[in-house]
Amino acid sequence: MGKVAAGRRRSVARGWRRAVPTRRQVLVGLLGAVGLVIALVAVGYATTTIPNPSAVASAQTTYVYASDGHTVLGRLGSVDRVDVPLSRVPAAVRFAVLAAEDRNYYSEPGISIPGIARAMFVDITGGSQQGGSTITQQYAKNAYLTQARTFSRKIREVFLAIKIDRTRSKNTVLEDYLNTIYFGRGAYGIEAAARAYFGVDVGALNVAQGAVLAAVIDAPAIFDPAEDRTAAVNRWHYVIHGMVIKGWLPADKAALLRYPPVLQPHSAAVGQGPGGFIVAAVRAELAAHGISGAQLEAGGYRITTTIDARDQRAAVTAENQLHAAVPGPVSALVAVQPGDGAVRAYYGGANFGDPKIPGAFDDLVQAKTQPGSSFKPYVLMTALAQGVSLDQVFDGTSPKAIPGYPGGLSNAGGEQCPRCSLIDATARSINTVYVPLAIQVGPDKIAATAHAAGIPATDVLADPNGYTSAGIALGVYDVRPLDQAVGYATIAAQGVEASPYLVAKVTTQAGQVVYTAHPKVHQVIDPKVAADATYALEQVLDNPLGTAYGKSLANGRPAAGKTGTSSGNNNANRDAWFVGYTPQLCGAVWLGNLNGSPLPTGGNGEVFGGGPPAAAWQTFMNLALAKAPIVQFPAPSAIGTPTPASASPTPSKTRSPTPTPTASATLPSPPPTPRVTVSVGPSVTPSLNPSSSPTPSSSTPPPTAAPAGGAGSTPAPP
Repeated sequence: MGKVAAGRRRSVARGWRRAVPTRRQVLVGLLGAVGLVIALVAVGYATTTIPNPSAVASAQTTYVYASDGHTVLGRLGSVDRVDVPLSRVPAAVRFAVLAAEDRNYYSEPGISIPGIARAMFVDITGGSQQGGSTITQQYAKNAYLTQARTFSRKIREVFLAIKIDRTRSKNTVLEDYLNTIYFGRGAYGIEAAARAYFGVDVGALNVAQGAVLAAVIDAPAIFDPAEDRTAAVNRWHYVIHGMVIKGWLPADKAALLRYPPVLQPHSAAVGQGPGGFIVAAVRAELAAHGISGAQLEAGGYRITTTIDARDQRAAVTAENQLHAAVPGPVSALVAVQPGDGAVRAYYGGANFGDPKIPGAFDDLVQAKTQPGSSFKPYVLMTALAQGVSLDQVFDGTSPKAIPGYPGGLSNAGGEQCPRCSLIDATARSINTVYVPLAIQVGPDKIAATAHAAGIPATDVLADPNGYTSAGIALGVYDVRPLDQAVGYATIAAQGVEASPYLVAKVTTQAGQVVYTAHPKVHQVIDPKVAADATYALEQVLDNPLGTAYGKSLANGRPAAGKTGTSSGNNNANRDAWFVGYTPQLCGAVWLGNLNGSPLPTGGNGEVFGGGPPAAAWQTFMNLALAKAPIVQFPAPSAIGTPTPASASPTPSKTRSPTPTPTASATLPSPPPTPRVTVSVGPSVTPSLNPSSSPTPSSSTPPPTAAPAGGAGSTPAPP
């Protein structure tokens, strides 16, 4: 037995030794692996090409597209660079850059092995980004134009850095680096940066100014003094101190230097006219989602917006028509998809990029004006929610004595409607019905309805004393065109409020998705209330006595809307509105003067919302929906029980119907309208809508709407 066991042990031992490679085999394997690595390195090195500086900066530009992913609306970051030879860059400026980015540039190899190893480790493990790269490596990294932190990108970066270091002189590399590096503010290269920060050519920069630009390179979003002055000054001192340490700046001269004045930044959005406003709005929306302007301008992103190219063309056509009819005032047009919140057309003005006009004022999101009677639908829905019937009869005679209105309240043009149903009062915009109705249902309840529908509860539609004025029915509280489009879209979507958003998706050049929008919607209004409100608002267009009669859409397409006109202390019209919708698309048009001055009068007298603004809306909708299917509105629900006219209700505490609102006022939110929320994805709060919304708590899907636009030819409107 002992001999048998020993034999088995020797057999097992011999089998184990056969499984272990011999020294010869190990050596052959190592040599093969080394040879393979050398071959791969050789191939990688041989196939690596050095891009020219213009190609580097051009590919860094971020493009903004319409929803089709092809139509360019604008861009972020400039490809209009001015290359300068190194000899034109003052020595002090060059030394400042070296002190900030690579103090041993002229004495070290083009790559830092420890820095590369550290960066690779951090990239693989998902840690924070690492510095320590040489200037040669930074130039190589910029050349590959991708924000992806991957092992393969790092390898390509190393190959390029090695090849640059071996084939180009230090001065040539520094020159290329200075002509391509991003300094923030849309400025690529030292010459563009000198103009953006100081308004001078690079040759005129002094030591202190050069140190500012050098300090910015590491993180423009942080070290631009317009972003964080404290951080910028601290980084500037770091650069100056580095110059002293290296002997590039005498200590006594450094002690006398002070942080220099820096120009305020201008928008880096590139594009003239309406497209420029879209790009600026895209920047603001993505900033609210943590993607800074500096990232956009240097990242080479591809931004797909919600803008429908056809709808945007229709908006420009309609606005051109409006300005031809009423030259002088400014205007805005915006279209939103009901039930989703996607902004399909965005005309914030025509003067973006006009050198004669300083700055860029976006009439869609910055203009805050009185909406006039275009605010009456929120009164209407509040009344319907309280059981008031569309067939209820009111006394709409004019003038009418109402507390809070010295001299009585009148209808526009002396309109009389002694036995006036709520349908007729809506179609004819009868003030002497709607103001008493506002008193009856409660101004605070009307405000709550408007807030629920999408009108922000701060900054606009704001009353620091609480909502007590029945003048809310006449639009005495400020709103913005975008807010009105969102509010009416809520009615169009059968009571589903959707926060507006302009950016659908952001990707890198390689197709990596870095941001995707998730529409945020809530059921905020009873669908029956929305259906009855829509029926009444259809009469504004269809009733021969309606304030926008004759502005119906082509081919019998159902549409609903409301006119609005506000007047100043001299009773001259100063704002004219029309907001209207179909089940697929909601559009708002505003015309006015930003300084509150009166609208001009022409051959047809004063401008009202039912005139040129309604005509522009009609043109826009007909063009935008020319190829879209005709969709019917839900049938009215006949809410409430009709009752005959009665004496005016006792008013609550009121104030003058035409106050001058304080745009900056902040007030507590009114009692919220209970919401049945609908979730279609992670909650987002686009910057287009500053209002806050409660967290979704239900999974009921929103109503399905047909597409807002379509491809094909666009017939002329009737």
